[in-house]
Order: sequence, then C-alpha cells, then structure tokens
Amino acid sequence: MAKNPRISSALNAVDIQQNPPPLIIGERVNSQGSRKAKEMVLKDDFEGLLNLARSQVEEGAHCLDICVATTERSDEHDFMCQLVKRLCLEIEAPLVIDSTDPKVIESAIKQIPGKPIINSINLEGDGSRFHSLAPLMIKYGVPAIAMCIGPNGMAKTPKEKLETAQLLFETGKKYGLKPWQFIFDVLTFTLATGQEEFLDSAKNTLEGIRLVKENLPGCFTTLGLSNVSFGLPTHARKIINSVFLYHAIKSGLDSVIINPKDIVAYSDINQEERRLAENLIFNLRNTALADLISYYENKTNTSDQTKKQSDGNSKLDIDPSWKFDKKCYYRIVNRLREGIEYDVVGAILDNVKDK
Repeated sequence: MAKNPRISSALNAVDIQQNPPPLIIGERVNSQGSRKAKEMVLKDDFEGLLNLARSQVEEGAHCLDICVATTERSDEHDFMCQLVKRLCLEIEAPLVIDSTDPKVIESAIKQIPGKPIINSINLEGDGSRFHSLAPLMIKYGVPAIAMCIGPNGMAKTPKEKLETAQLLFETGKKYGLKPWQFIFDVLTFTLATGQEEFLDSAKNTLEGIRLVKENLPGCFTTLGLSNVSFGLPTHARKIINSVFLYHAIKSGLDSVIINPKDIVAYSDINQEERRLAENLIFNLRNTALADLISYYENKTNTSDQTKKQSDGNSKLDIDPSWKFDKKCYYRIVNRLREGIEYDVVGAILDNVKDK
C-alpha cells in the first residue's frame, strides 16, 4: 500500500486513513440526496452551494461529496465544472466527484488542482461503468468508492459482499489499480421495512466490513450511513446512525458518507436509546422495530407537550451582559451563526486589552 494514501485540494491534503477514524465525507452538496441542494442547483445558486459546502466543513467533514445531476436540467457537465472551479478556489476540503457520467467525472477531475475521489464504480450488468472509469483512476492516480454491486446485483450477505469486493479488486488489478485506490462500500439497507430479508442487513454490513478489511489488506471501506435509518422517525435516525457508526468503526470502517451534524458521540447516547438501537441493528428481538418506533413516538409527543406548555418562544437567547468569549462559546455549542463574527472580534479585542 502507498504510504499514507491521501486525497487533496489546492489548499489541503487529507489522509484517507484518519486516526482516529473515520474520514468524514459530507453528503449535503448532493442534488440527489438533499432537497436544499437540488433547489440551489435548479436556481443556479452557486453561492448557496458554496455556503452549504462551507457549513459541512465547519461541522467536521474532511471532504465533500459533490453531485449536481437532476432530471429537470440537462447541463450536468457544465454545471459540475463551474461548481468545482468555485469550490477549489474557496473551500479547503478535497472533493468526491459523484456522477453516473464518466465524461462529467473526468472533466471535473481536470478542474481540480489535487486528487479527488470518484463516486463510484461497480460491476453491475456488463461492468461498463467500471471499465470506463478504471482507466481514469490510473490516468489521474485517484481512488474510487467501489460499490459491492456485481453481475448478480447488490451484495446482501457477508459472503456476497466479500466475493463482490474481491471480484472488483481482481478486475481492477488487470488495469493496474492499487489496493489503496479501492474504497469499498459493502452496502447498507434500511431497517425500517421490517421485512425478513433485511432483518439482519445491518449485522451483515458490519460483518462485510470486517471480512473486506481482513481479506483485502491495503483497501479501504466506506458507507452511506444514513441509508440504515431511512424511513424511521426523525428523532430516531440520528441515534440509529450514530450507534451503527460506532459499531462499523469497531468492525474496521475507514470512512463514512454523512452529514456530520447528524452524528452523536456514542458516549452521549443514553443507555435506553443504545439498547433500542442495538436491538434493531443486531436483530436481537422480534419486537425491536416496534419498540423503537413506540419509544420515539412517545418521546416526540412528550416533547410536543412540553413545547405547548412553554411560552412558545424556542429561540436561544444571548445574555447581553455576557463577555464576548462566553457569547462565542454559547453560539458555537448551540450552532447559532447570527452574530458570531461580531462576538469573535469582540473576544479578540478583549484578549488584546487583557495583555
């Protein structure tokens, strides 16, 4: 494996192998997964997309997934190139170029004074996507997210996940691809359906990660984390995602595609919520899904009742008598953007005066 494989922008280089893991790939600048991003793309709102990218980095993303494809417009190629140019000038984070069109991907790579990640390759159908993108990975020396999708479709069992990853790897070797250029996504499926086919899907994903790391040394792993909780109550999703991420990292996960704002430290999750989440993730109880939904429905109802009993003003206020450094701390902890610039300047001036 190359020593400390990195991706980079014009301004910054980032190790794929973070210590501690994972490498966080911000998911919100994606017209396929974010309604807000899609609206910005449709309105040619480049400044809004830049601000969205900026906020992802501020919240902890190491790099950014960029997708601008929509069914409403046919200029994905030109829009992607324009956006990537602007991102490279203003955002330090390396990029992950997310498109189904190899021409869009190559044109975007050419705009980047660094090394991005390609999202993604697979061997679905005749494998044409893989065979069109592998030469670009060699030409530009970049890695790609390798989805565990083979000729027979999406890999679901741990055995299928490993075998598909091995097939991708062996096919890539024929082009001269190196282990570090594979970032395997062993796939995760929603736990919200309750269908028997998917009851063990999260557990299978964790085992798939372990098998890939064990059998394909030098390769990396990733997940589109929020897929696991798709369709579950809003209050539950953050907890499920965070508990699943904790166990995925223990299984060997190297990177994750997520909105960093939606992650809670495992140690900050109360024991009851951990228990409910782990019962569902590891399929420990027949009633795991019903128990979790019931818990969060009750919690939501209690929260709504509390709000009704309050004065109706949920705004977090800053006490004018506080010192500037305390105001800054309060705004950062509570993610209050308005006024932060003024308070930072005030805190700096206070610090200078004290000296």
